[in-house]
Amino acid sequence: MEKRKPEKIVILAAGDFPSHPVPLGALHDADFVVCCDSAYSQLTSSHVSLSIPFVVIGDGDSLSASEKDALAERYIQVDEQDYNDLHKAMQWAVAKFGILDSQFTILGATGRREDHTLGNISYLVTFAEEYPGADITMLTDYGTLRALAAGEYCLPCFPRQQISLFVPDPATRLYSRGLRWQLDGNQPKRWWQATLNEALQDNFTLRCSGWVILFSTFEPKG
Repeated sequence: MEKRKPEKIVILAAGDFPSHPVPLGALHDADFVVCCDSAYSQLTSSHVSLSIPFVVIGDGDSLSASEKDALAERYIQVDEQDYNDLHKAMQWAVAKFGILDSQFTILGATGRREDHTLGNISYLVTFAEEYPGADITMLTDYGTLRALAAGEYCLPCFPRQQISLFVPDPATRLYSRGLRWQLDGNQPKRWWQATLNEALQDNFTLRCSGWVILFSTFEPKG
């Protein structure tokens, strides 16, 4: 039996709207867009809403009454304030499309306010914990972010690709092979201490004892 292609679900947050071809390509190739309400004006100006099914999710404080009326059933109001709109959008998307047959790509999560940027990036670990096995990536105009659970990985890369690792728990140890500055049981105590590394070949090995957020650039270092 031919394996079903996964649904490509884009979660659009209200940071900087993508301009690089990679995240823009993900947006235009999406099967469905789940838009945070504060990003709705960006979605409409991108013309994606003219051809791709979408919903708008949030507490509604960024939408006018006329916009809510125009959206009709495509507007989903979630009033609780314990989580931000990105979390609400992801929660709805997973419930709607499921984990096994979906690819979730988060766009617009960085830029503008730094507190939103840091909070949104840290949500990658929360999402990975809440939805084990889900295919979740975050794309910016510069690269890809994803959360990795404790384990060993052989990760694709290319020479001179810039690699940064962010460790939420300072008890986590890191081991690597294939990076310019190897990690041999390093235990970063601060977020910056495993950043700005560089790939040497077409893959590298990473072993971590706890959660890691991996950032990898689209372009090699010039």
